[in-house]
Amino acid sequence: MTSETIRERKSVRTYQEKAIDGESMSQIRTFLTEVSNPFGVPIRFDILDAKRDKVSSPVILGADTYVAGSYKRQENAELAFGYSFEKFVLYASELGLGTVWLAATIDRKAFEKAVKLQPDEVMPAVSPLGYAAEKRSVRESLMRKGMKSDARNPFESLFYQGDFEHPLRREEAGKWEKPLEMVRLAPSATNKQPWRAVVDADAVHFYEVKTRGYANETTGDVQKVDLGIALCHFEIAANEEGITGCFVRKDPQLVTAENTEYIASYRPEV
Repeated sequence: MTSETIRERKSVRTYQEKAIDGESMSQIRTFLTEVSNPFGVPIRFDILDAKRDKVSSPVILGADTYVAGSYKRQENAELAFGYSFEKFVLYASELGLGTVWLAATIDRKAFEKAVKLQPDEVMPAVSPLGYAAEKRSVRESLMRKGMKSDARNPFESLFYQGDFEHPLRREEAGKWEKPLEMVRLAPSATNKQPWRAVVDADAVHFYEVKTRGYANETTGDVQKVDLGIALCHFEIAANEEGITGCFVRKDPQLVTAENTEYIASYRPEV
């Protein structure tokens, strides 16, 4: 997976009524058993047939296949889920398959029944899987316009140098410019873009800017899932730039706004 995959991938809500070819499905099944995340949290994936399993979404047209992800409640689970599920989404894109993150706009009870969700498990999101239709439905076009799906906040409003008092300009980001740009392009729940990052001498520190109502018992903290997506994008682009490192949780104790929570830091190998 590369930054090109990230740039080119678009959410798909309107699908061709066409079965996914056997080879692609085999590759997807294998990938879902092998995908991992930096937090070591197991993510369970279930491939569902819309008719057989009686699952649906009112915003999806034409898709017969869905992929649902779930995890057992534990530390860093939302981050791990976002990272792993986005890896699947990008892999599907490389195979020519369409996807879209769905959380609120699904028949949640039907999906939870279909995957036999246990009391100690959370299923934050699902995605349809299939071939994108040649033309978006009117409903999908209106949804994208309403959510401003293609809009992103400016680089300088998301990333900082040293602390939260000094915005980081793109031309000053150096080796971190592409990894941070891939974070900026990441999808998020209702396009809230809750990530912030502070670059210092030897690490990039990631934070969640919380929006009220985006964390609950049923779905977990959806914005932490968004941060997991962002971390996935960041690492893909960092590796592409020849940077190797790892995510650690070691709070640098920077002064932050009241609604801002430290998430993790990326430290390059020396």
